Amino acid sequence: MARLRERSWRLARSRARRIARLIGWNALVLAVGLAFVAGGAEVSLRLTVPFRESVLPMRLAPGVGVIWAPRAEIRYTNGRDFRQVSRANRLGFLDREPPDPARAAESCHVTLIGDSYVDALEVPIAEKAQVRLEELAARELPALDVTTSAFGHRGTGQVNQLPFYDAWARSLSPDVVVLVFISNDFQNNSLPLTSWTYGRDPDYPPHLNVRQGAGGGMEFVPPVADLDELRANLLPRWPAPPESAGKRLERTLRGWSYLADWLWLRAGGERLDAERAPGLAQRRAWAEAISEHPRHGDFLEGWSLRDRRDHLLDENPPPVFREALDATRFALEQFRERARRDGAALVILAGHDLWLDGGSRVDLLRNLAAGVGIPVISQYDHIMDAGGELWEAHWAHDYHWNATGHRWAAETILEWLKRNPEVCD
Repeated sequence: MARLRERSWRLARSRARRIARLIGWNALVLAVGLAFVAGGAEVSLRLTVPFRESVLPMRLAPGVGVIWAPRAEIRYTNGRDFRQVSRANRLGFLDREPPDPARAAESCHVTLIGDSYVDALEVPIAEKAQVRLEELAARELPALDVTTSAFGHRGTGQVNQLPFYDAWARSLSPDVVVLVFISNDFQNNSLPLTSWTYGRDPDYPPHLNVRQGAGGGMEFVPPVADLDELRANLLPRWPAPPESAGKRLERTLRGWSYLADWLWLRAGGERLDAERAPGLAQRRAWAEAISEHPRHGDFLEGWSLRDRRDHLLDENPPPVFREALDATRFALEQFRERARRDGAALVILAGHDLWLDGGSRVDLLRNLAAGVGIPVISQYDHIMDAGGELWEAHWAHDYHWNATGHRWAAETILEWLKRNPEVCD
């Protein structure tokens, strides 16, 4: 009996060793296979991904503010949807070279002015709204002889964009000026709100601004003299907390491995070059710093940093939001006066993003524009009429227009030109 038990034990042990060897060999084969797959993916990504971090060379145009360096190569990516390389034109805008002034004057010239939606770092220049508009008009409205140009820079509102018209667009004798209006333009027209958002001293803005003057009217605030002055007058920033060992390991691994970075981004992680968003405590410190400014002492009056209500829609908005509406109205009035002086038609293109939150700000824009006497055309209405959906106009992980969104913007303007061909006379 003892011999039988020993024999059974030896057989069991031998079977266990065979199973262990089998598992070990399978694990080794799997590990080697995974290593080959990962290595192949790493090589493929290194060969096909042109860059992983954005490169945005800037300059400061006197009296205008920050724009792109003339003829500079711009590299821009969100790490997921696009990796776009573009070259700024000689003026510092991401468009073709501006047409000859004589050619622009003899044609029906349409110029688009706006923020990052017109800047459009996400798409090739050939796919941008102004280029699509010129192509569509050549096919469908050849008698109008439409030419186009565009002047846009990210982070600007209509107040900041006035010098785009004065310095460059006006020289092209535009027949039509299209202001591309986006939901965040209300805030971007406010000097204190944008200063708070980006942590800047309101006396040293990166673009031309306006503020309430001592007499109650609006007065212009010139941009900084140079980029060094802008950097030197940022509001105090709290030191970032030290990174954990895990965070340092993650960044080191992603910096070395394209595959690790790709997997991290697909899992919802932030880009390697993403700036850390200021926390609530930092935002509160910036708000308090702006409130100490002699011209912006009422900055926090009537609202809270934790309050998610859209105060622009209040019947009686808090002072800083009322000033944002006043600055927006002032900017629209300034554009209207320039258009009348120069014999140009002026129209606002309401971008699709005004409807992404249910369209709560659209009526606000329309009421402001109606009070100033500027017609508003709706990209949303065009998308619906075309049988499209709002999500089709923007990237999966970015609300800026993709190629379809730019085409729909161009078609919206084209339909307005078809209804108003006399603007080209």
